[in-house]
Amino acid sequence: MDEVDRLILQALQEDGRTPFTQIAKIAGVSETTIRSRYRSLVEQGVVHTVSIVDPFALDFNAPAMIGISAEPGKVEQIAKAISELPEVSYLVMTLGPHDLLVEVYCRNLQHLTQLVTQRIQLIPGVRETETRVVAKIYKLSYRWSPVFNTGDVD
Repeated sequence: MDEVDRLILQALQEDGRTPFTQIAKIAGVSETTIRSRYRSLVEQGVVHTVSIVDPFALDFNAPAMIGISAEPGKVEQIAKAISELPEVSYLVMTLGPHDLLVEVYCRNLQHLTQLVTQRIQLIPGVRETETRVVAKIYKLSYRWSPVFNTGDVD
């Protein structure tokens, strides 16, 4: 990654619809160069183009974070089963009180309750779940950006 690639990432994170011509002008290169670099970043898996949707605006009024504790040796099979649930938007393995952390979007508390008690808790190997209903979202973003050239970090 060089300065042009970082500039592309920064511009598209600020506004995913920024024209390549505008990025090219800022970078001092041709639009063809920006288009080619962008395509390469996509092919490498560095960039994924997404739209961010406010779940509350679509009447998904029960988003939640669910911590899952697994029986030893069962994390992978549980993660595979959970990743196939349509309500799941985010799933990670953690090294803490829970083995997996799952973000879900449900229409209401009844939907959330059904998801947890009748689907997730019945997956073989799930030992325990802890659900935290999201009351308000303060930040919903994919604008994470790596910090480059910050000097030595101790």
